[in-house]
Amino acid sequence: MKRTYQAALRRGLMLLPIATLFTVGPVMGEPTKQNAEIQKVREGVNKILKRGKISSVTPSKINGLYEVMVGPQLYYVSADGRYLLSGNMYDIETREDLTTPKVSHAKAEAIEAVGEANMVVFAPEKTRHTVTIFTDIDCGYCQKLHSEIKDYNDLGISVRYLMFPRAGIGSESFDKAITVLCSDDRNDAMTRSKAGEKLAKKVCDNPVEQHWALGKSLGVNGTPAIFLKSGDLLPGYIPAQRLSAILQELEKNQSQK
Repeated sequence: MKRTYQAALRRGLMLLPIATLFTVGPVMGEPTKQNAEIQKVREGVNKILKRGKISSVTPSKINGLYEVMVGPQLYYVSADGRYLLSGNMYDIETREDLTTPKVSHAKAEAIEAVGEANMVVFAPEKTRHTVTIFTDIDCGYCQKLHSEIKDYNDLGISVRYLMFPRAGIGSESFDKAITVLCSDDRNDAMTRSKAGEKLAKKVCDNPVEQHWALGKSLGVNGTPAIFLKSGDLLPGYIPAQRLSAILQELEKNQSQK
């Protein structure tokens, strides 16, 4: 009896690798199918992609539909790469917006990728909140906002400027932005230029065109355009006290989640 049991045990051990192969087979097949679909999705999107590049392709919460990030833009594409949807997806039962948070996160990452060394930063001694503002030196409300920069700093708000000359590349506003970024003291140059002072033109390797292109990709069409650390946009001029109240309320809501 003992010999029979041992023989059976040996047979079981010999069969185990074969059984394991049959068990693993279907699991290994799923990624292969997904990889094939992702390839089709990429090929489909690339047929109509005019600029930018695909950042990621991941399955959405709907079977057969993939999320495709192109820079800070999110699209939904069918698994066969034929159909593309642009817009927000919502979970009706939970009433959750499944699109906006991902887009905002991508926008925040794109802004952070610029790096503060390529910005004009007005920071208080102790920063409580940070905003990034796309600005135009010749924009009236941008000038008004900057004339109150001390008020923002006094409330613990660090202001990081990116250049967005609305008149476009090669315009006078574009050249003024270059002069500011090429100055030894960018903060002083920004303040003087926004106050209407005509600065001696300066030229150097600069990121103004990259700032402008980034603004376009983020959907900026007016200035000032205030981006929060979350990547969410607050368009237009907002007084320091009101902006501080908004940031505090958002911070409070975030801590309660």
